[in-house]
Amino acid sequence: MTPPTPNRDSLFKSIGYLIGGVFVFSLQDIIIKWLSGNYPVHEIVLIRSLFAIVPILLIARLDGGLYLLRTRRLKTQIIRSALMFGSYICFYLSLAALPLAETVSLFFSGPIFITILSVFFLDEKIEFSSWVAVLVGFLGVVIMLKPGVHRVDPAALMAVLAALLYAIGSIITRKLGKTDSGISLAFYPTVMYIVFSAVLTILLGCRAVTDPVHPSAAFLLRDWQLPLQGDLVLLIAIGLIAATGFYFLSQAYRLGPPAAIAPFEYISVPLSVLWGYVFWKDVLGLQSIIGMILIVGSGLYIFGSKKLLANKYVLSVFKIKIRK
Repeated sequence: MTPPTPNRDSLFKSIGYLIGGVFVFSLQDIIIKWLSGNYPVHEIVLIRSLFAIVPILLIARLDGGLYLLRTRRLKTQIIRSALMFGSYICFYLSLAALPLAETVSLFFSGPIFITILSVFFLDEKIEFSSWVAVLVGFLGVVIMLKPGVHRVDPAALMAVLAALLYAIGSIITRKLGKTDSGISLAFYPTVMYIVFSAVLTILLGCRAVTDPVHPSAAFLLRDWQLPLQGDLVLLIAIGLIAATGFYFLSQAYRLGPPAAIAPFEYISVPLSVLWGYVFWKDVLGLQSIIGMILIVGSGLYIFGSKKLLANKYVLSVFKIKIRK
């Protein structure tokens, strides 16, 4: 076999990074949903980010030196960090109220948004049949929102908002990747998450919520609690997971075209179904399953119709060696 061309090698590496990031973040979702009934979301994000800083700095050191953290586009880094912070806060608030698989499936309308935004901001070409697939994906989102059956759960809308913010942030990641290192794309959001979560804590005034409220609202407004010893271990763990996951995802979108690699994020969907059943005995209803299939199927069609080379090697991406 001939050695891979640089473009093919870059694509494989970006897919490998993405799969690694998706898996470790699926573990984070389990922990955050588990803790969402006891602590406010901004406390979890703050503690997680504090414990993520050290491993990120260590990765930078091992990757070539702390000079990799330099950026010539600090303002853009801050904007991207704000978008990602908003995305993750909305996702976590949704996670507190919905079954894990439903939250993740709605969030994974994000790659559909990325595909659309890639056309306008990255000049990527999308064929007509792929636009049809995008519409099918949005139909899946509408089905999962369950309009007409009952009032749409605000948590479901937050999951979709999280997807949109994440998509915009991913496009900015692609542009920043031309000048900034992958580790810097993990470092600056983590620093800004500390700032943003501290500001959010001050703005909310650490108000305790005593009346029964929507689980997402309770997760946002709950008073701070001193973490129990076991919970502190879990919070430290998600800090380490965040450091690894941010780096992997930033590298993925820095190295590869968003429209080409985004469908691999759908691996999170079967993982979320598995974890939801194992930890909470969640069983999805027929309407949710149909919506999920449409969302996942639309993204996979876009992937298969546009990137035949990557599709040919889809079964071997789990064996990729990720090289610097």
